[in-house]
Amino acid sequence: MSEDLERKTTPWFTGGFDWEGVAAALALLLVALLLGWLWDPLFWVGFAAMISALLAARWSNRTAPDLADGIIAPCDGIVVSVTRTDAPGELRMSGAETTRIRISSSPASTNRLYAPIAGSLESLITEEGENSAPIAMRPDADGLAVSYLMFESRTQQVGVRIATGGLGPRQEIEVETGDILRLGRVFGKRRLGGWCDIYVPASVGQLIWPGQTLIGGETVLGRLRSDADEEDFDVSGEAGELPLGAIEDDTFDEDDYPEPDEADTPDDPAVLLARLKEATKNKPED
Repeated sequence: MSEDLERKTTPWFTGGFDWEGVAAALALLLVALLLGWLWDPLFWVGFAAMISALLAARWSNRTAPDLADGIIAPCDGIVVSVTRTDAPGELRMSGAETTRIRISSSPASTNRLYAPIAGSLESLITEEGENSAPIAMRPDADGLAVSYLMFESRTQQVGVRIATGGLGPRQEIEVETGDILRLGRVFGKRRLGGWCDIYVPASVGQLIWPGQTLIGGETVLGRLRSDADEEDFDVSGEAGELPLGAIEDDTFDEDDYPEPDEADTPDDPAVLLARLKEATKNKPED
């Protein structure tokens, strides 16, 4: 990777715009000029629409961390809250308790969405939005375009709920149920920001906090617990204690080492007298 960066003449150039977005922006610029010819204030209406088209088309290349069991942010944004709650039924996750990480993305955020874990896409549900809801001011507002995706890796599940405004082509999911995705692979686009709720197992350690800025495809949110970790995990949940059943059968047993008889101890007077007589008998005469 470092050698590839050395060969690049512009290693800082890692983003760009979708061609369809650029074409739409040019068309809106032409419309703005025509409106401005009719009435000057109308030009700024068309110009604002052109800027929105460019923001919707903006993307950036990201490099996922080298973590086989890592969980990363699927989009750019700011962490709004981290709470324990049940996952929505549309995600079709198991009944295990989950932690919801809620992310808010501005309209200027990049449009690409990244796989939060390395695994398979087990469930996908999309809901079309309504033109009456152009901006996603609240995550649960009516009329939003919403997508529900559930990823699974080694029987552990991570759910993602993506919501944005319903006006225009705001979401585009490029994967299908059953697809195998590597960590950080682009699986779709969400234009002009919105909301993203990530549901992870409650046992995942929290590596983020409310107010933190996330970089989609790179920021690590936590790590999935492996099978070995599950076996080593103490039932009581307290650190520093051995798990149940860790003591072997051939460990120390006090029954194998009986305590000495009190009559055989050196402090017994009878024993001391017998030893003195034995020493006198064996002593050579002068």
